[in-house]
Amino acid sequence: MTLRKVLKKQGTIRGRRWIIKKDSKDNITEVKCIFKPEEYEKMERAKPMFGDRKLLIELEKEYEKKTNNS
Repeated sequence: MTLRKVLKKQGTIRGRRWIIKKDSKDNITEVKCIFKPEEYEKMERAKPMFGDRKLLIELEKEYEKKTNNS
């Protein structure tokens, strides 16, 4: 089961944060859960974090992009 389907089925959890890594073509290559967002924010090279809802929106966009190209 994909992360997109799990988030849809499970719903959102308040306070859970994610980061997204993308390649040069703006495709999502990796999604990581951040367990201590307060500490991560203070890091020098911290990437923008997403909550469950915004992550689901990004994953839906990626899914649509891939299905339209096929």
